[in-house]
Amino acid sequence: MQLFFRHTLILVWKDVLIDLRRKDNLLSILLFSILTLLVFQFALGEEPEVFLLALPGVIWIVFLMSGVLGLGKSYVQETETGCMGGLLTAPVDRSVLFLGKMLANTVFLLLSQMLFIPLCLFLFEIEVRNWLELLLVLLFGTVGFSSLGTLLTAMTATVRGKEMLLPILIFPLMVPSLLCVVRLTDFLFFGSHPEEVWSWWKLLLSFDVVIFTLSLLGFEFVVEE
Repeated sequence: MQLFFRHTLILVWKDVLIDLRRKDNLLSILLFSILTLLVFQFALGEEPEVFLLALPGVIWIVFLMSGVLGLGKSYVQETETGCMGGLLTAPVDRSVLFLGKMLANTVFLLLSQMLFIPLCLFLFEIEVRNWLELLLVLLFGTVGFSSLGTLLTAMTATVRGKEMLLPILIFPLMVPSLLCVVRLTDFLFFGSHPEEVWSWWKLLLSFDVVIFTLSLLGFEFVVEE
């Protein structure tokens, strides 16, 4: 078990270190997020109240769009350098490869959110009701997305038109999680529907458990194919 965790941490550290050294992935995602946010703001008109009401949904839609961009770039750099082929021939369990890649993607996506969301809060003068709960919403929302995204990027890596296929597959499957995190973020920003908070939390946690389990079980079959 100790060797399992050690191998997983080595893979996580490898991917995180590559992303931090290259910097282009993080900067491109941050720039894309900011530009998309501005597009939404212009599209919703000049009434600031209308945009603020839609802000929790806008933030998470921007995250899904930029997250797909990040997942795709992450897997492409693995295949282009031949690193993925070396990892598949290594004498380690396939679950180690999945966990290493999934956790690295989670760290990378959380880092991009930590830069983007405070900027939104500053620009629109929003006071968060509970910072710890907001961090938990970001964490569990990202874990489900990263688990499913890691599996789907492996599935579509060798398919023609993978840039279009990945968002088509991942967006509909993320709808339950998207509804949960938008409602929870709306409560933390504006205090809306406090009586529904626990129900959304239960649905979000259940979705994460199911998606993580299915992705972990399906990853070995996908990479062998």
